[in-house]
Amino acid sequence: MTGSPLTKANSLPGNLLRRCHQISVAIFLRKCEEYNLTQLQYVVLAALDEQGPLDQITLGGFTALDRNTVAVVVRKLEERGLVTRQRNPEDRRSMVVTLTDSGERLRQDAETAVIAAQDEILAPLDDDERQQLCRLLQRLADENNALSRVPIRRAI
Repeated sequence: MTGSPLTKANSLPGNLLRRCHQISVAIFLRKCEEYNLTQLQYVVLAALDEQGPLDQITLGGFTALDRNTVAVVVRKLEERGLVTRQRNPEDRRSMVVTLTDSGERLRQDAETAVIAAQDEILAPLDDDERQQLCRLLQRLADENNALSRVPIRRAI
């Protein structure tokens, strides 16, 4: 690797991933502005839509969100009437999160905008490059999952 320290730093894979994440978030927020929806809120709604009611710890595991982040995301969704939270009758220490009808409708209504955001993120790439990038990112995520502060747990 040649060049100045900044040039080197800006070409490091971790830094490139960070920049791409910033770009991804900006595009997602712009595309989903009318739904007032963030990427984290969307993934939580999607998990609940697919899995049904989940305790917050399990929800965090499926979405790779730590306890504090999942609690904040769920609270904001609850304030909007998109989810409900109730004490788990089987474990009074945990909260069960349930998707409301409004939450399900919002997730479905936002789907087109979410897909449009993904298309814009990948716009500089042709179809083969898009598929290759997604395969490589999935491999990086899967094979490094155990190294994460919050490893994702696969749904059963």
